[in-house]
Amino acid sequence: KPMEFSVRAIVFDGPEHYHKEINNPNFQIDENCMLIIRGCGPVGYPGAAEVVNMQPPDYLLKKGITSLPCLGDGRQSGTSESPSILNVSPEAAVGGGLAIIKNNDLIKVNLNNKRVDLIIDEEEIKTRFNNLKYSYPSNQTPWQEIARKYTG
Repeated sequence: KPMEFSVRAIVFDGPEHYHKEINNPNFQIDENCMLIIRGCGPVGYPGAAEVVNMQPPDYLLKKGITSLPCLGDGRQSGTSESPSILNVSPEAAVGGGLAIIKNNDLIKVNLNNKRVDLIIDEEEIKTRFNNLKYSYPSNQTPWQEIARKYTG
């Protein structure tokens, strides 16, 4: 497997969004894509659930493509045959870099140098951060409120 590669970003806002949309043909997911899931870190998804386990859409699985590289601010259980870059910090829910990635952005990964770079110009990065309105679901329990208050 290559240690350096460029991929097209496919972005999901949480596991519910991933499960609902992974087979949506409008995403045009192919073997040159990276699945990105955000909103799954300790603030965005309290409790540190293992929700980053992702696989390609069904039409790629039928073609024998069983894994795609993954990037996320949460955890996954077990191992993956594809590169999985997890626990990205700061997480999207607190304004980390994952929050500004859009579908079809180019991502360059260099595993040897431990780098993941968003390939857009510096002005666009500034614009996206300045216009950032990323949010996470409201607290469902007092425990979520406590966790979010003291985490991050």
